[in-house]
Amino acid sequence: MRFDGDDIEDMDTAEALEAIRQVFAEHPEGPQGDPDVLDLEELRTLECVFQPRDLSFREGDHEAHVDTLKKAIGKPEKPQYLDAITVWWGGDRWYILDGHHRRLAYERAKVKKGIPVRAFTGTVEEALAQSVSLNSKDKLAMSLRDKMNTAWRLTAYTDYSKSKIAAECGVGERSVANMRSIRRALIDLGKSAEKMAGMAWAEAQLEARGEQKLEIDQDAATEKRAKGYAKSIARALKDRPHKDPEGFARALQMLDERLPMRLLETNAWADALSDFRKVLEAEEEFGDY
Repeated sequence: MRFDGDDIEDMDTAEALEAIRQVFAEHPEGPQGDPDVLDLEELRTLECVFQPRDLSFREGDHEAHVDTLKKAIGKPEKPQYLDAITVWWGGDRWYILDGHHRRLAYERAKVKKGIPVRAFTGTVEEALAQSVSLNSKDKLAMSLRDKMNTAWRLTAYTDYSKSKIAAECGVGERSVANMRSIRRALIDLGKSAEKMAGMAWAEAQLEARGEQKLEIDQDAATEKRAKGYAKSIARALKDRPHKDPEGFARALQMLDERLPMRLLETNAWADALSDFRKVLEAEEEFGDY
């Protein structure tokens, strides 16, 4: 597979991992050794590979965290630099392994030059594992869904031990053992490591059983409107709905007492309820997270 320029940012996880592996094999050394600072434009993100959290489901937390960091940076004329962002040379650019929120905070604070970085040296597999290790210690805690998806990705793409994966991702070793069984089943079905790493944990289980996830076709226009609503709510309320879900749920009810039932009737919430039931089943089966 060949790709040019920023094409990698439009790829899914499996395609991106394959592309990175190819380019890194050709150019494993950075252009000028390990940098201490980089400009904002040189700090590239590839969230489908190096961001263990699914931030699309956590707009409020995300906005609150970035806002706090932006305030800490202060004015662009005399910025207070944050902790160094961890980067990794991926063959043709520096990828952020840890510091996605810091990068966005610098961008919003209009600080574009001399951003402190710390270079990580290692293989593609080691860079992936390092991004998990560093992000698991971040202030923005990982959800159970994120932990399980990340543990699955390490199981699928690395040869790390059960104990190491369990410790890095905050899951139980029995969960990792189950993931190894699913991995063997998928290998028997001809799935590559890249393909498996591109699957969510729930998707991998269904695939191993010969089933497919029920895809709910969300209209593109609806998705666009929903993203606008989400960003507006996040800007206005930050992470308060997450910190006070009971109060927020009651507020929606006060807004219109018919609203909760109408929400439960939507495809979006039907999908969320299905995922919630699967999480409860996983907790019951693997109760040692």
